[in-house]
Amino acid sequence: MKVRVLPIFLSILFSSLLLFGGWYVFQNQFVKKPIANEIAVMKDVKLNHINVKRDSVVLNLTFNNSEKFAEEYKQIQKIVADKSNGKNAVIELDSPNKQLKKVWDDNAFAIAEAMDLHTYSRIPGVLNDIKKKHQLASALSHMDEENIYIYLNDGKSSYYTVLPRQKEVSRNG
Repeated sequence: MKVRVLPIFLSILFSSLLLFGGWYVFQNQFVKKPIANEIAVMKDVKLNHINVKRDSVVLNLTFNNSEKFAEEYKQIQKIVADKSNGKNAVIELDSPNKQLKKVWDDNAFAIAEAMDLHTYSRIPGVLNDIKKKHQLASALSHMDEENIYIYLNDGKSSYYTVLPRQKEVSRNG
């Protein structure tokens, strides 16, 4: 029996195109597009980029309203879980202001210390000190069961960050 190479090659090629093409269409039409449409309805959030991975959906977002930041962050996590069959939402916050990022990086230790010691009531005072020290227009925080939401503003642009209240514990061995 003689094996014909061309039909085998064409079958593999066609099957691969159908499999990966179907996966690509599914990701775009049934995961990315519904998530993007829901976020587009939100006035104070801008979706910059979305990437669907095997076990998570990575979103790069810009938030524009400090008052609704925590609420919209949680809402986006819920939208992603609903539209992606329970995948985890990894939200990257786009804060283009390098000066505010540096202010945060230089002063994050005091916030981390308050979180590690579970003295959350110190966080507003630390943020107030940061505000005075760097002449910021505002430095606010909000806390819920899962996260602490931090907002810094220098009068021109904003910096947002989210700190999880519970650290993941890894065990060696």
